[in-house]
Amino acid sequence: MIYGNVSGVKRALLWSLEKHIGFTDKTSFVSEETLSLIADFTKSTGREISVYISRSGRVEAIAIGSSIQVEVLPLGKRRGENSLSKIRVIHTHPNGVSRLSAADLSALKEMKFDCVAAVGVSNQGAKKMQVAYLGRTGVTIADCDLSSLDHASLLSRIVESDRVGKKESSVETDRNNNRCLLVGMGDEESLYELKRLAETANYDPVGSVSQKRSAADSVFFVGSGKIDEIAMEAQVKGAAIVIFDAPLNAVQHAAISERLNKKVIDRGTLILEIFEKHATSAEGRLQVELARLKYALPLLVGQGEAMSRQRGGLYAMGGSGETKLEIDRRHIRRRISELSEKLKTLEEGRDIRRKRRKQTGVKSVTILGYTNAGKSTLMNAIARSSVLAENKLFATLDSVSRSVWTERGSFVLTDTVGFIRSLPHTFVEAFKSTLDEVRFADLLVHVVDASSPEMQEQIETVNEVVREIGAESVPMITVYNKADKAAKEDGKTYISAKFGDGVDALKSAITERLFGKEVKDENRDQEDK
Repeated sequence: MIYGNVSGVKRALLWSLEKHIGFTDKTSFVSEETLSLIADFTKSTGREISVYISRSGRVEAIAIGSSIQVEVLPLGKRRGENSLSKIRVIHTHPNGVSRLSAADLSALKEMKFDCVAAVGVSNQGAKKMQVAYLGRTGVTIADCDLSSLDHASLLSRIVESDRVGKKESSVETDRNNNRCLLVGMGDEESLYELKRLAETANYDPVGSVSQKRSAADSVFFVGSGKIDEIAMEAQVKGAAIVIFDAPLNAVQHAAISERLNKKVIDRGTLILEIFEKHATSAEGRLQVELARLKYALPLLVGQGEAMSRQRGGLYAMGGSGETKLEIDRRHIRRRISELSEKLKTLEEGRDIRRKRRKQTGVKSVTILGYTNAGKSTLMNAIARSSVLAENKLFATLDSVSRSVWTERGSFVLTDTVGFIRSLPHTFVEAFKSTLDEVRFADLLVHVVDASSPEMQEQIETVNEVVREIGAESVPMITVYNKADKAAKEDGKTYISAKFGDGVDALKSAITERLFGKEVKDENRDQEDK
């Protein structure tokens, strides 16, 4: 059968194409008759044309396109997700260049064809062909001279690639399911941070697409043209997931998911996945669930048929009923209320413990800073504890407190969740009880990653969250960590929490801010009098 745009094509040409459907040559990759037919068609019309050939060598279908592209037909049956379609596609390029395009490679992966081949057709005819097939390590591309084409070798390589793919299907499928493409708005540092977030969530970033624009598109975030480029890049790179470096609203999320036909994640959802992975305490898990529900509630709109109306009542007396959207919203709001009450109870217990510390004169010091700045490492160095400290974003989610004893008194040192840019407000609200340790502390220790090129932006992000939770009046010591990796500036306190450099001096500075000057000096002054 002939597919595609046949308008303007002479009836004699169409008749010759129709007669060729069903033609069979079991020994050739592409027969001389077939090659001659499509080359002559392209020379006379200037259009691309594709032939679909089964493994038995039979021409199953022919598709006619324009001068720049031809429609891909979803032919072939696959017995499993990793089995090939048993169809090879040979198409022409009217410009004489046989190089396969990104669209060709995309079709190969998406449709699981045995192979895709491009034949360059010029006024001198067809001389070169480029073939791509899914091999052991991904897409394999081979350049072929049509005058000396080894048909048997090429056919055996394609069949062997299918056999290898079946043996390694489970491992490859798991790996491909984690492959993701990152999408940003031109901020390279933010895109790099998104890459680290994706890796922390056990995704495998295989590429990125960036676009500079003054404002996000209301439907596709990056615009309708760019979204097609993202779709192509995701297919070429084999990415099953596309992660956007910004929050997406309900309309954007629905439109992008439909256009890409892939799992779509925004920055907030990615952070939530990491939070869920790292929350270990009961309070932490409740806070993460609350944050997720508050973040998901606005995204329920625009869900199409999945949110269609449920008819109420019976038979002709049935009313309009409720939509699934309304039911889900009510359920989420009820659960948010339940979680808020549970967290309120835990917060009241935290307040009681905090008041007891105040009554007994125990001072409290809270470590805060941008994620991965070295807060947990510093806490281990000061308190001689063993809090989890990894070179990952949000390695520590639950707040952890340790007692620290000095010659002039003891204090409680608390490590808090790290801050990050573009943290949704709902997350701050959900973690309010944990962040109250910042608001009610006697002293804050702001740990800055001195080696980060985005140091100033990270400092401002932390200060912004401090202002948002009403802790700007709490005294603060700012220390610049990872001094072994940074150039030092005058007037700043540098430490290396990992190697212990400057930690004792910082501990003395904390003690002095909490308890004043050394008691020994005061006693010596009294003895002199």
